[in-house]
Amino acid sequence: MSSLFEELRNRKVIRIGVIYLIAAWIVMQIADVMFPALALPSWTVTLVAALLIIGFPLALILAWAYEVTPDGIRKEPVAPADSSSSTPGLSTVLDSVSAKSIAVLPFVDMSPEKDNEYFSDGLTEELLNVLAAASDLRVSSRTSCFTFKGKDVDIPTVASKLKVAHVLEGSVRKSGNQIRITAQLIEASSDKHLWSDTYDRQLDNIFEIQDDIAQKIAQALRVRLDLKQPRVTTTDNVKAYDLYLRGRSFHRKFSLNNLRFAIEMFKKATDVDPNFAQAWCGLADCHSLLALYLGTGDKDLGAAGDASQKALLLAPDLAEAHVSRGLFRVASEQIEEAVQEFARAIELDPNMPEAQYQMGRVCVHRNELAKALEWFEKAIELSPDDFEIPLIAAPIYRSFGQTERANKADIRGLENARRYLEVNPDVSRAYYLGAGALLGQGRKQQAEEWAKRALEIDPSDGSTQYNVACFYSQMGEVEKAIACLE
Repeated sequence: MSSLFEELRNRKVIRIGVIYLIAAWIVMQIADVMFPALALPSWTVTLVAALLIIGFPLALILAWAYEVTPDGIRKEPVAPADSSSSTPGLSTVLDSVSAKSIAVLPFVDMSPEKDNEYFSDGLTEELLNVLAAASDLRVSSRTSCFTFKGKDVDIPTVASKLKVAHVLEGSVRKSGNQIRITAQLIEASSDKHLWSDTYDRQLDNIFEIQDDIAQKIAQALRVRLDLKQPRVTTTDNVKAYDLYLRGRSFHRKFSLNNLRFAIEMFKKATDVDPNFAQAWCGLADCHSLLALYLGTGDKDLGAAGDASQKALLLAPDLAEAHVSRGLFRVASEQIEEAVQEFARAIELDPNMPEAQYQMGRVCVHRNELAKALEWFEKAIELSPDDFEIPLIAAPIYRSFGQTERANKADIRGLENARRYLEVNPDVSRAYYLGAGALLGQGRKQQAEEWAKRALEIDPSDGSTQYNVACFYSQMGEVEKAIACLE
């Protein structure tokens, strides 16, 4: 009985019923006074009462089946009976949190040598991606989830900060071809385990394990998750997948050495499985970034073109492949072709922030700054924890005289950068972009500290030197700027 009551409360059926009764009473009072004054037949009051009585159960049925959201009325999927909040204090925080929401904390690397962090991180990301396919489940972003990596924070606190009702955590122990994965789904309001399991398998079964974990979570939260759709981004070759995860972990760090190592890993992945489209995308992106931002020349540009073309041949309907091809077009200064690729990527996956962001960068290149801001705003909405997008948008707002928006973008970008650097302390890009934002906020001393830190991380990196030179130029430190450029 208590579980039924909790579900009624969770779906706001009780609230709707009370509101309906109050409204019905008011309507009856008005009818009782106004109908005789309007010389309406006496039976009309009885008719109104009958209609209100008939409408009461209908209102309750509709409240059970549908949910009123800011986007309109949508069908309410079946919820677990015990998904409502019951812990004092935390319940107040989670009142506005959807019962169909989850954060996936980075799985802990428990391998003997502690050398498989890339794999545990990759497993976490894959689970995030699979769960995000459930249309009725809100999944906290990768950046938000990874903020808690390596931190001893209790589950209710994590849920409160990320505004989710459930948290998935786990660990990975990998040794040779053996793997042990533990996972547990926790309801934040009660700190109760809704599901947990341990998988002792061969590494070859990793894809089955991922799908099984995602499916068990979907069942526990009563959400729809279709795992029958073909995955164009997944290889069946475990060795290729392992190499791909290694490459992806370095790709994000955006420096010459990291990108070169990522290329080596992606190349090995494509050697093992030549049909692994996602690995070809990673290979293309790294070569494009080297050519575009680090000035490495035609060799990387040619490799980017070949890899992005191969990715498209393998998976023409993969949005990621079109973004990779678009990035190559930008590096080749083929801007119109780049626009077409990014537009196609957005058409295939409207919720892909990278495509929206790259479209904004193209608009900046064409000096269409107002359009660029529109794309950046869409990208920020899709990826609210990204530090780069708001920090790049801020000076554009300032150029339009929109100081308040510029300051808000700077503050947001800096907050995101700080959280990102807690997990990735050796990424110079976060420091030099953040330095520019701090300077815009008038915090010169801290801005220079961030710029110096960027140089300490990558003293020989051309992109870092150039961006820090631009920073010193803004400060009026001409000699320091020239020293960086030299």
